[in-house]
Amino acid sequence: MIKPRIIQTALAGVFALGLSACSDGTVQVQDTVGKSQPANLGPENIVGTAVAAGDFTILATALSATGLDTVLADGDRNFTVFAPTDAAFNELGQDTINNLLNDTEQLKDILLYHVLADTVVNSATAIGLAGQTVNAANGDSLSLSVESGNLFINMSQVVSADVGASNGIIHVIDKVLLPPPDMTAEDPALPNIVETAVAAGSFNTLVAALQATGLDATLSGEGPFTVFAPTDAAFAILGEDTIGALLNDTDTLSDILLYHVIAGQAVDATTAISLAGQSVEMANSDSVALSLNNGNLLVNRSVVTTTDIQTSNGIIHVIDAVLLPPSDGNTSGESSENTIYTAAINAGLDTFVAAAKVAGLKDALNHPGDIYTVFAPSEAAFAALGTGTLNTLVNDPDTLRNILLYHVLPGTTVDAAAAAGLVGIDITAGNGTTLQLSQRSDGLYVQNSRIVITDIPAVNGVIHVIDAVLIP
Repeated sequence: MIKPRIIQTALAGVFALGLSACSDGTVQVQDTVGKSQPANLGPENIVGTAVAAGDFTILATALSATGLDTVLADGDRNFTVFAPTDAAFNELGQDTINNLLNDTEQLKDILLYHVLADTVVNSATAIGLAGQTVNAANGDSLSLSVESGNLFINMSQVVSADVGASNGIIHVIDKVLLPPPDMTAEDPALPNIVETAVAAGSFNTLVAALQATGLDATLSGEGPFTVFAPTDAAFAILGEDTIGALLNDTDTLSDILLYHVIAGQAVDATTAISLAGQSVEMANSDSVALSLNNGNLLVNRSVVTTTDIQTSNGIIHVIDAVLLPPSDGNTSGESSENTIYTAAINAGLDTFVAAAKVAGLKDALNHPGDIYTVFAPSEAAFAALGTGTLNTLVNDPDTLRNILLYHVLPGTTVDAAAAAGLVGIDITAGNGTTLQLSQRSDGLYVQNSRIVITDIPAVNGVIHVIDAVLIP
């Protein structure tokens, strides 16, 4: 895999915003921007600006109920607030809203999860932090990501950015952010993973499979574990014959079940979102790809429908399709599916295919469970480098790998329509550096290379053919 482990990295020296990596790998926003802002970013403070807008009456009521209206009106401090609209709060339901207004401690925790204290983070800076987590004022982490040109905070989209106030900035969001469960210690009062699945009533096939393989004892034992749990409906997609065959082939069934488990870690949804674009090793030693699509978290191509179900020995995320490990029975070394690698072969991108082999990227691009967007240089594009340069690169696999990774967007499928929406936005390539798309009179460009063929499909992403090799 291009990124085979669970990792969170802090961008070194990023922007003018002071950042420091905490011991848990999150990014701490420090008070260095807020103090350098102009005296008045807007005519009213954070609270006054929200009230004047007229679309934040529930937020204003909640702030008043918890006393946080006074805090966010303090003219001697700066804040960044991700403000849910009334429509966002109404999605919770009136009963939930009423219960929160009567439980001001929990409500305060939720509201502070929408605040970055003593700093002003505009949308450009937030986009630059995509893939990172930042510490909210309640001490929990928020994940920042960009999908199809839209900024997301966890799974909530920023629908209006950079609303200035005299003591900070507001970004309007379309969903209320709910803090992750406290997973700092296992709670023995809670049921374990298997007991939780049994009690839910919608994981009967999963429970039967765990019992058939003996993995029910494992997942009832000491954790922590993270389980991506397919529902009965997800298993039903496989068909009764397939399910029956698997229950009689416990070795294959164990491999499949362990492909749904991360051992030794309780990975909450916020952390998982921050890992979008990376591969994560599962308990069967194969890897899954985490990605975002239309505001949803995906594991390979399975959508996470419910997150952060806490148990005594870990955490459960519900998914809508069974994850199938990559096949080990393919003796040819090529995927039997139309992966990026095989699609490149079929498209006649022979030099790109050969370069991927030399650079050690064949397995990653041939993995049906990983997701990539690849800007693949045409044969003519490679030929333009000259035979001497190509020979030099073949003898320097590290440099060649760095160049090829500059052509790859891991963890996302960006088709031509989505690419047009990303024009002018910095996009992080697989080698860690940034690319930009631009629209010119003769077509869409990535850096200074024109996209000449778009949307070559693959089970693990898409290829666009470009007319020049990109050099980092």
